Parts: sequence; C-alpha cells; structure tokens
Amino acid sequence: MLLHLDILDQENPFHQALFKVICGTLSTHSLQYNATITISLRKWFSIEDCGQEECIQIKHVSLISKIPTYIAFIIPTLRRIKDQRLDGISPEVIDFLDNDHKWEEKGNGAYYTLITNDPISGALTDQELSSIHGKLNYAYSKGTVSQEEYTLAWFFIGTGVRPVQVSRMVNSDVQISEGAEGKEVTLRIPLAKGEGGGKTEYWLRRAPTVLAECLINYLDSRNDKSSDSKLFDGTPNSIGVRLMKTLNQLDTYSNRLEQRIPITPYRFRYTLATRALAHGASDFEVARLLTHRSTSCIQFYRASMPQLQNPIRQAIGKEMEFFARAFQGRLISSLDESTRAGDDASVIADFLRLTGQTVGACGTRAECHQNAPIACLYCHHFEPLIDAPWETLMASLKADQDMETDDRIRQINHNAMSAINEIIIARDSKRAMTDNNING
Repeated sequence: MLLHLDILDQENPFHQALFKVICGTLSTHSLQYNATITISLRKWFSIEDCGQEECIQIKHVSLISKIPTYIAFIIPTLRRIKDQRLDGISPEVIDFLDNDHKWEEKGNGAYYTLITNDPISGALTDQELSSIHGKLNYAYSKGTVSQEEYTLAWFFIGTGVRPVQVSRMVNSDVQISEGAEGKEVTLRIPLAKGEGGGKTEYWLRRAPTVLAECLINYLDSRNDKSSDSKLFDGTPNSIGVRLMKTLNQLDTYSNRLEQRIPITPYRFRYTLATRALAHGASDFEVARLLTHRSTSCIQFYRASMPQLQNPIRQAIGKEMEFFARAFQGRLISSLDESTRAGDDASVIADFLRLTGQTVGACGTRAECHQNAPIACLYCHHFEPLIDAPWETLMASLKADQDMETDDRIRQINHNAMSAINEIIIARDSKRAMTDNNING
C-alpha cells in the first residue's frame, strides 16, 4: 500500500497542513484509508493546477465535484485542516465546511454534489443508518435515551425536516386517527421558506410507522397536552443541538470513516432525498418530502448521485418510458416465480407509502429510475406479488389524492389507483380459480 506523499511540496503552506493531517490519520485510520487520501489529493491536484495553490479558495473546492468518487476523502481532510486551525484554506472555504447546508442553493446548485456526498455532514449510507437505528433503539430500551429524545431523533430520521420547522410545530400538528390497520398519524409540517403575509403555510405528510408509534406514546406521556403547546421545546438551534447530543453519544460506527458517525439534523434531510430518488421517487415527490415549493433543487440531488445520472431513454430507448395506461404485467405468488428470481436488485419496494414493503419484482435488467412502484404499474415488465398489500396502497394513494390540491399529482394518483384496481381484480380472479380447482 503506497502513500503518494511525493505530490506534496514542503514549501507550500497548504501542503504542509495536508502532511500534518495525514500524520494524524495514520495513527487513527487504516493504511488503506490514508493511501486513498493521497490518491484523492493527486486526482484533485491534477485539475486546473490545484496542486500549485498555497491557499485553497471555494472555486478550488468546487472542482472536487468532478471526481465524486473521492469527495468522501478530500472533504474530511479539509475539515481536519480547519479543525486544527492550520494554514492553507480561505475564510470562505472554512465557512463552507462549517455551514455547508447554507450553501445548498448557492452557485446554482454547484455545491449539492459536495454536500450530499460529504461523509461527515452529507447523506448517510445504509450501513450508517443501520448503526444509528440499532444503537438508538438499544439506548432507549436501556433508559439512557429518554422518550422525548428518542421521539425527537426519530422525527428527524423519519421526516428530514429542518430544525426551524420542528421548532414551530405544536401538539395539534400531530393528527392521530383510526385507520385500516390501527392508529395512523398525519403530520402538519410548516413550510420554512417563502411564507407570505405573515401567514404560516403547511403541508400534510403521513408519518412512517416507527415515528407514528413514537409520537403516539410521546404525546400520551406529556404533562402539557394542550393543542397549542410546542411539540418540542426550544429554539431551532437548541433542538438541533439536543438531537446531536443524543445521537453523537451513541456507540455508532461508520465503515467509510472508520470512526463514530457524526450527526447533524441536515444529514437526515440529505439521506431522505437521496434514498427516495434511489427508490424511484419523482422530482415532485421528493420536493414534497423536503417541503420545497418547486422541483428546481431536486435536479442537483440527482446530479450528486452518479447511479442516477443516466436517464432511462439513454439506457433502453422507448421500451420502458412512462405511459399512463392500465396494468400489463403478470401476477406472481412469490419472488421465486419472478423472471429474475434470486436477484435482490429486481425487488421493488414502496419506500414512500408502505415503508419499504415489497410489492413485486422487475423482469428486466435495464436501468430504470422512474417513480417506482407507481411507474411500474404501467410497465409490462412489472411482476406484482399477489399477496402484496394492494388495498393498503390504494387507501394511501386515495388519502394523498384527497389532500392534494395540485391537479397534476391528483391525476398521477388516479392513474395509479386504476392500475391497482386491475391488479386487485386479477388477483381475486386468480384466487377464485385456485379455490374452484381445489373444491372441484
């Protein structure tokens, strides 16, 4: 394993800072991790002669987005220079490293790739999320995390909202009702930006199952149950600090950082957006999840994810484009009957409405980044499971449609509901034939 220290100039202040940082990480991280740092720096230095700079400016940081594979090694290295107060980075770069979420919309989205791929303050990996969930649940079961701390943590994990939105919510913004499968929770999320005339606007969102259970228990245990009492006490900053204090004390571990997982409220926001996109959500749906009024920012989330950059029309032409028409696939009793049986990549789950529950499989290996599973309903490659919760999904779409004022989204749900109805009819017909054969 080689350390490419030959790229550093001992007369260059920035290179001197890099050398001190690498000496430090050699005592805390694996040799492979440190070797990758030097490889990353070599790649970066080759872009527009960045290696000649003695003080890195924000324009040089922007160039890192051209080598997305190495963002996870360069940005943490720069942050260590900042934390150790070493020379070589400008005040503007320091501000970016300290307050990257404030840079979300600067430079026409040029910083989204850096922000979302930052392993310290960007989107979390599946491994990191699993570690956080497991350690948080364990700490709560042992009583080292209180019910309020536990609920607050799951609120950020499950919604991805900003701290300012959480601070504005009151008890009555958590609406509990009886549903088909027990109590359901709808959240009234205040919009954080673009408010007019001093009147707060809200969007409704159904709470994921784990968060719903947390909120029901939390509200039931509160002494102050008045409808206009703050859901969580404190300013936006204090709420964010409370979340970080709760989660940063847990014994989590990041494989890619080789250390405890650093937590900020905005990490869950970036994670929610990128995971929803990866599961096939449309730009409009992700904008709704993030409580954005427009989809303009979502293109930058997509741009930050290399696996989503090839549009479907480039992959397979017209074959799998989105068409609003009736269901054409074939029902299957189990994933073993699917065309790609045994291939985990073929499994289709509903991330937004059924909290990841499997609804079927895809019969093609072509890359498709349409709005799964809604777009799948119109595709002849879709192989829905006969026992998937179709009525639950139908009810969810109907509830969303009833709350929706945008005619475009109402129409999407209408088409999807029609396709689901055909699946239910086909399912019932298949079950009836099976029953007749058995009884006959």
